[in-house]
Amino acid sequence: MNDSLLKDSEKSAILSAINIKDYSGIISLLEKIKTSHADTAKTKDKKFVIKEIVKFIEQNPGKSGREFFESGNKLCNMKEDNAKEIGVSVIWRGFKYSPEKVKKQLLKIADDPNWEVREYAGTVFAEALKHNDCFYADILKWTKHPSENVRRAVVFSAIGLRNEKDIKKAFAIFKPMMHDDSRYVKKNLGPFILGSYFGNAFPEDVLNQLKKWSKIKDEHVRWNIIMSFNNSFGNKYPDEALEVIRMFLDDENKTVRRAVKSSLNHLSKRHPGKVKEFRNKHDLNVI
Repeated sequence: MNDSLLKDSEKSAILSAINIKDYSGIISLLEKIKTSHADTAKTKDKKFVIKEIVKFIEQNPGKSGREFFESGNKLCNMKEDNAKEIGVSVIWRGFKYSPEKVKKQLLKIADDPNWEVREYAGTVFAEALKHNDCFYADILKWTKHPSENVRRAVVFSAIGLRNEKDIKKAFAIFKPMMHDDSRYVKKNLGPFILGSYFGNAFPEDVLNQLKKWSKIKDEHVRWNIIMSFNNSFGNKYPDEALEVIRMFLDDENKTVRRAVKSSLNHLSKRHPGKVKEFRNKHDLNVI
């Protein structure tokens, strides 16, 4: 199946439109080929547009910050979801030119009604944080933002800190969010970002941090800890996963117990012998 719906003639028209900053014309072309998946154009076609806009603006590096901001801002203010996704992917590159206005747009796009638009915002939060140290203070503040959509984007922002130098800063973002009771936030934090992204990249650091957090009695913290193994991280480190899960076997909270059951069931698919032995040892045949 073709992952692009743009014809060569349409790509040429887009390139011509970029040269004269006719962003409305570009979005009109994308609107004609949007799919029912998220009511937007295909990812490859949007990436083509983003890449060509960035390439065009970077031809004049002395003015690129302003151009990234102004072009991205114009796109972000359009009503079409194609425009918002492309706009947010452009505007973060102008962060240093107008940080307050860029942050305002990032917050708006992160709280968009369309789930796919919010996906783009999450990626951009990470990129903006990776390239702008001053953004970190805002990210920490937004861990308490009233919108769960924004808080979910904050979880994704930590990807911009996925390196040995910044991992403690990433943990500082996760710490307050481990208490978050939003299902939307939780399903992206423990099982996905904390486990799959950080656990697989820095297993020793993550395991040590999980053990420290295990002393916290909050049910959402414990859910995130247990569910961080409900993925490839748990599959790669089953002994370590079971060691951590063992800490919560006596927990009577239903949320925690459901997490234990879910992660054990996941681990049993790849490591049935280990999980069976674990269940027998701890008399968990009903779990």
